[in-house]
Amino acid sequence: MAHGSDKTIRAEQIEQVEVTSWPGFGQKAKRHFTRWWWLHVLVFCVCFLITTLCLIYIGMPKIAQSGVDGSTMEFTDLQFLDPAPGFLTITQNAVLHSSSIFTPTLDPFKASLYLVTNDIFEPIPVTSLAIPRAHVLHPTSNISIVGQRVAIADLGQLTDFATQVLTLENVTTALTGKTKLHEGYLPVVDVHYNSSTTYQTLNGLKGFNITEVKLNLTAPDGEPNLHGSIYFPNPSVLTVALGNVTLSLATKVSGVVGNATLLNLTITPGNNTFPMAATLDQAKALASTDANGFMDVSITGTSVIYNGQHITYYEKALASNVLSLKLNVRQILADSE
Repeated sequence: MAHGSDKTIRAEQIEQVEVTSWPGFGQKAKRHFTRWWWLHVLVFCVCFLITTLCLIYIGMPKIAQSGVDGSTMEFTDLQFLDPAPGFLTITQNAVLHSSSIFTPTLDPFKASLYLVTNDIFEPIPVTSLAIPRAHVLHPTSNISIVGQRVAIADLGQLTDFATQVLTLENVTTALTGKTKLHEGYLPVVDVHYNSSTTYQTLNGLKGFNITEVKLNLTAPDGEPNLHGSIYFPNPSVLTVALGNVTLSLATKVSGVVGNATLLNLTITPGNNTFPMAATLDQAKALASTDANGFMDVSITGTSVIYNGQHITYYEKALASNVLSLKLNVRQILADSE
């Protein structure tokens, strides 16, 4: 009997040990979270706050700058008016293209206008422009500068710019500056604006022609004796006020054979036609005429005067673009009778 009792006692002890064994991981976790739930909520909130702040104060500036860098500008109207030796009046209307989902507002800022040649920024800006406050929408928004009088920062750069505008098919310029970006209730971000734009220009005045030419054989010496119209297309959105322009007329045989004057010349988009008055040395012109009655003429800009002042940057640009034209002298004489 004693042996049986001992076995029963040991069995009860084993059952008791099994019943009082350590709880599993799930039970431990449940007990832990039940007791310390508030601590976990606090840790989660702190981590969420840190992540959010990092996104706002570290990620947001990068996102904002990336959005600005990804935007492009397309000019719809670009006017250079009222030229002076040290100043220009600029009107600029443009469409701003943005692929960003954000619609930020940029504070007004001062931007430097650079000429970009072969993707290389020139070392000195042409001028500076006051860019107005702009609300950037997706995918497009408008930005305008109207009648802004600007000082020429570097005459050499403006001369190079004017020369490229006159002689090339396209030109590239860039606006650069620093401003502040606002996006809703997010912190204000400092951004660097740097936008290059390539646009059509005057393309060397291709299509240039002189029409309706008549010669006044009885005009007094020194007075205009040749009249007609100068025509050329302007494929760009550019408007350029030049003023009174003098052109030199020359041939290989006789050299300079005369000069032509265009008064109050302003080039506008589309087809341009201007009245011309010229003083022609008839003897030299006839000596330069071939057997078929044609004269090959080289036409070069020599003087640009606006409000009584020489505009040297336009004079140098015109001098760099020599135009060639074949005039039918026999036909001109026949039309002049």
